[in-house]
Amino acid sequence: MKRFTIILSSIVFITLLASCSTDSDEDIMRDQEGLLVWGFTPAQDGTGMLFEVNGMTYGAPGVRSDYDAYFEEDKNEAEIIADFVITGEKTVRGWGVEYPAIEFLNIRVR
Repeated sequence: MKRFTIILSSIVFITLLASCSTDSDEDIMRDQEGLLVWGFTPAQDGTGMLFEVNGMTYGAPGVRSDYDAYFEEDKNEAEIIADFVITGEKTVRGWGVEYPAIEFLNIRVR
């Protein structure tokens, strides 16, 4: 009976730890080289801010002015290196296209 109680307690403890975990290093995409793209305002059927990396396109928060430091004056694309987290949510842009949503943690010019 004592062995059963220890095993049961261990299972409950491990399950509790797994469910309480927060963003771990495994959830953070680090040093990802890609293209930051401003596709104009989603309110006018634009795509908003996107980050294209490794064949995937992600919906990033904000507008172009939030990222002015990364764009050349008349350009709407910038090559960057970024650390980001995929939020698990979807963002709808343009004509109803869904992208996985991300939050940038760190951005550097490439």
